[in-house]
Amino acid sequence: MRLSLLVVVVLGACSSHHSGGGGPDGGLDGVTALAITPANQTLTIAQGVAATSQYTVMATYGDGNTADVTSLVPLSLADGTLGGFGADGAFTSATDHGGATQVVAQAGSVQATTGVTLVFQATYTDPNSTGLPNTSVFSGPADPTRAPTLMYPNDGVLVPPNLGRLEFHFLPGTSNTAFALSFKNTVTDVTVYLACTTPLNSGCIFQPDPTLWSWLSATNRGGDPLTWSLQGTDANGTGVGTSSSMALQFSNDPINGGLYYWTTTTESIMRYDFGSGAGSGEKYAGTELESACIGCHALSRDGTKLVAEVNGQNDGRTALVDVATKAVMNTFGSTPKSIFESWNPSGSQYAAVYADTGATNFNLMIMDGTASTLVNTIDVGGSATHPTDHPDWSADGSRIAYVTQGIAGTCQRFHNGSIYQVAAGGGTPQLLVQAASNLENNYYPAYGPDNHFIIFDHSTCTSNSQTGEECDADSDPTATLMVVDSNSGGAAYAMTNANKPGIADGSTTALTNTFPKWNPFTFQTNSAGGHLAWITFASTRKYGLRSPPTGTEPDENASGTLLWMAAVDLDAPAGNDPSFVPFALPFQDLTTSNHIAQWTEQVVQIQ
Repeated sequence: MRLSLLVVVVLGACSSHHSGGGGPDGGLDGVTALAITPANQTLTIAQGVAATSQYTVMATYGDGNTADVTSLVPLSLADGTLGGFGADGAFTSATDHGGATQVVAQAGSVQATTGVTLVFQATYTDPNSTGLPNTSVFSGPADPTRAPTLMYPNDGVLVPPNLGRLEFHFLPGTSNTAFALSFKNTVTDVTVYLACTTPLNSGCIFQPDPTLWSWLSATNRGGDPLTWSLQGTDANGTGVGTSSSMALQFSNDPINGGLYYWTTTTESIMRYDFGSGAGSGEKYAGTELESACIGCHALSRDGTKLVAEVNGQNDGRTALVDVATKAVMNTFGSTPKSIFESWNPSGSQYAAVYADTGATNFNLMIMDGTASTLVNTIDVGGSATHPTDHPDWSADGSRIAYVTQGIAGTCQRFHNGSIYQVAAGGGTPQLLVQAASNLENNYYPAYGPDNHFIIFDHSTCTSNSQTGEECDADSDPTATLMVVDSNSGGAAYAMTNANKPGIADGSTTALTNTFPKWNPFTFQTNSAGGHLAWITFASTRKYGLRSPPTGTEPDENASGTLLWMAAVDLDAPAGNDPSFVPFALPFQDLTTSNHIAQWTEQVVQIQ
């Protein structure tokens, strides 16, 4: 009797948890489905206070019965940086950023998910702005005549989350002294109050501090575009003007790698490590290497070796440099001359060209990567009248792209170029881009990191002279970024967004978008996947309210160039512009002309 009574009590205890068999006392055996409530909710992280919510997990068993199994089934977020759960299903969000993610419940092979959107909401006063009036002044009457004008960054820009410093330029509007800069989308509601702390050219420049940058970038990396706009008023709120709005987007992944570039003021090779977060580029090498000007340069992919041409056109002597020690590895002046070079993926060899004074080999020269001696020549039909120029070795090592000069000059300045590629081991060259007439030039080809796209420059002879200085592949005003499929060929097409003038450029489209190069890595486009890459190029375009530096050769181009970067969607359908609008690299010296940006996987520190 006692045994029977005990059995009855146990069964009674089990049945009290749900209607029918199975349930918490029996564990999770027999669970066929899970459901999470609340489903697809939106929570707000307000002014640094965590959002909270109570979640429940219900199980359905094979016999059709249900039970609350919240205490048995762990809950988690697909993006764990956005918050966490207690054992009882109590959710607490992060406090420093928002975002959209999935709530996940898992019981063996059975899983349930639901969405949660965490809106990061904050107001913030720029630490550099003092004497601001009460924010209530922005409740004054609307006055369209006071509307500020947004000048930079340009509409539709995509930036990496670790860029760190992105300036916002604007014209203040009539009589405005106080401003409210707003960033909004489904996960962001941030307003920054500021004054015109950095006036320039009748406008103002604002740079987010690290706190604000972290809020925006962490909340929106890999997400939807942010809409940003600006309100302006005076200390009394006499009237409030509101600007138009523009879009800003953050990539999913931080950018990494090192960038080596040339600056004209000191005639030096500068460099910047994107992983360092440093404020400005550092000088790597200058005239001290060979007591002469160090110019066009190429870095091995791993960043350990650099080869640079010395003293410009018609010289061709090179310095092969061990980056870590800055020691010149070749005997200067005794190795074959070259002007432009490109390394193979392993850094064991580089392709080189020389068509200037005294040239005898007008084809692709393959050079030893430790001594700069000639290993072999790839005969691509180069000659004194049609020499080979601008080599670029593909990321997989299988091909080399190059230019054939249509009207010979020096390697730096020539006309009527066409673009080819050839197998790295030699063979029949493949024509990719033919110069359609003597009044156009194609040059500076560069393979993307997935070996698919080749980006290159195209310029036109606007003087109608086929040998005009404005189309000689050197600071050409009409230089335009183009792309061609290196695998299937086909027609080349413009990278419209990357070439697009900024607001400050107005209708000017001759922006000298030149010397494009790729970051060596492929990145994820967003949390769902996709393939993204980055290009850098030099341009005379205006950096918002900032004008480009004065050109060093005004007979060719009155303006100098700054370095710009743009994202490229590697999954873009054939024939569709894969580029985003560009942004200026913030670490460069803005008073000098910067160009010939070359990428490496890493910046090797000097020993």
